[in-house]
Amino acid sequence: MPSQARCDRVPPPHAKWDSLDLRVLQEDDLPLDPRSWGRAEVGSWVSRRGGLAERFPMNGKALCLMSPDMFAARVPRHGHALHQDFRRRLAKALALQELIEKLSHSHK
Repeated sequence: MPSQARCDRVPPPHAKWDSLDLRVLQEDDLPLDPRSWGRAEVGSWVSRRGGLAERFPMNGKALCLMSPDMFAARVPRHGHALHQDFRRRLAKALALQELIEKLSHSHK
């Protein structure tokens, strides 16, 4: 049986799934897909997690190319956690993209 929290996420009966506002999936004010982040968004994300924004003068696509050790070299105490958070956000965005593509193909 689904939990109450899961049931609360279901759109009301008058709403359509295709009009669901994807902003409900965002964790903060940053775009849902970290690949779309510019330098300002990367800097904001890094600084909120205890790192120095100036150590990441790049966009979200560049972050995709970084290994855990590359994150740790820039943020010694929290680099691996920062990398995990980025990869989790990226996986969420990719899963959502895949779901949207499947849904759009099934309605054609």
